[in-house]
Amino acid sequence: MAIITLLKLVRAPAGFTAVSNILAAAIIATSGQLTVDIILLCVASVCFYFAGMALNDCFDYKIDLAERANRPIPQGLISISQAWLVGFTLLGCALLFAYLHSITAFYLGLTLSCCILLYNGVIKDGLAGSIFMASCRYFNWLLGASIAALTINSYYFALPILFYIIGLTYLSKQEVQATNKNTIFFTAIMLLLTAVAMIWLTTQVLALTVNQSIVAYSLIGIWFALNVFKLASIFKAFTPDNIQKMITWLIIGVIPLDALIVVISGHYILGCVILALLPPCRLLSKQLAMT
Repeated sequence: MAIITLLKLVRAPAGFTAVSNILAAAIIATSGQLTVDIILLCVASVCFYFAGMALNDCFDYKIDLAERANRPIPQGLISISQAWLVGFTLLGCALLFAYLHSITAFYLGLTLSCCILLYNGVIKDGLAGSIFMASCRYFNWLLGASIAALTINSYYFALPILFYIIGLTYLSKQEVQATNKNTIFFTAIMLLLTAVAMIWLTTQVLALTVNQSIVAYSLIGIWFALNVFKLASIFKAFTPDNIQKMITWLIIGVIPLDALIVVISGHYILGCVILALLPPCRLLSKQLAMT
């Protein structure tokens, strides 16, 4: 089994977005005082993400034979039994690394594992499926926050990523046949809720100065405008190829979103550190598909 096949199976470039979730949540939870055990959470998160991607291809094997013949299993690059083994091995490794960090991280990992299996095997279609996919990201964020004691604010800070992934996933359902343009409007609403959630954090949770608030509102506005403008560009050319490009943009966009949440929390330099994950993610995405 070639390494490149495994990288394709798990959609390796997106692993950087899992790490950015962990780093962002941990930075906010610890007020920027990260400890070396963040490595355990990062490794666990990547394993969870890769497990989900591998298991997704296993559950979707018959669909991929008809609709996505370029995926590793339909191409015959890896057998279905090997892919199952890869998926569950990664899931086991993820739980192990979470347990090595803390019992809280382990319990969050168990919850995340349930969400991964339910999404891939049971509840994938429609809005419910999009919510379950977003729940995976939500608990991944909480996994990062578990580097410190979880508080009510930990759950609040994960809301932007929840809304963002709901919209992203709902739009991704169109990447094969592109039959429902209304998904663009729904995704735009989710982007708006993402922005509103960040504004709510700045006004109700964070204690920002006037200058910090101005910076936060400005950056949130720029972020929202860029994403909606990009989303609007596919309305006239609503094709599978353009939708796939948009989904790739949004997946990579998890990194700047995480960085933005960190920045509006007052950690400007650490926000830039998270943005450093963007170049390798983009470079790798040119070689390996993310959708």
